[in-house]
Amino acid sequence: MTTLQSYITTTRRLLHDANANFWSDQELTDYINDARNRLVRDTGVNRKIQNSNVYQNQEVYDFADLPDGTLTLDVVNFNLYWGNSRVPLLYKPWTQFNAELRYWQNYIGRPVCYSIYGSQKIYVGPVPDQTYQIELDTIVQPIDLVNLSDVETIPLPFTQPVPYYAAGTAKYKEQSYGEAEIFKQEYLKKTQNVLATQFQRRLPNAYSQAY
Repeated sequence: MTTLQSYITTTRRLLHDANANFWSDQELTDYINDARNRLVRDTGVNRKIQNSNVYQNQEVYDFADLPDGTLTLDVVNFNLYWGNSRVPLLYKPWTQFNAELRYWQNYIGRPVCYSIYGSQKIYVGPVPDQTYQIELDTIVQPIDLVNLSDVETIPLPFTQPVPYYAAGTAKYKEQSYGEAEIFKQEYLKKTQNVLATQFQRRLPNAYSQAY
């Protein structure tokens, strides 16, 4: 179980500052939380299902209106409830979505596609003809760790790169730019190693043929 205390201990060991002569716990806590946020942006590991609605004649929705609000970083999958069915919406990049699904201004119907505009807005198309419940597979920013006993919500082994990024930030603040760069490279290597070992060992269909 990873806690804020274990993060601080590991970071201090990397910095050779076991007695807190150079960095306080509060300063390292700030760097650790920054590292956790960076890790989630780099890997998308902190995923959460959020339930909401789309409404009649409303095309645009803000991340801020979702249950996790501005903590939401991205929408990976979008399911729409239609009767007893859960219908996955297609995703299209904004330029393609704009060209293909926004041509007729007055066209409404059951949404079949979505797109992300900028970093905080969701467009659905066609514009809904009624209110529908939706289920979103999202990436969310982790809640900051505050107390030494706070338990990490990011799953193992994705916690391993965090102290290296935090140590790099500490060294950068100290203006030890060479050491900061070394820690940054170690963070990147460990992040890549974790991603490489987390592939899902499953066959999509055990009875399908490749060719």
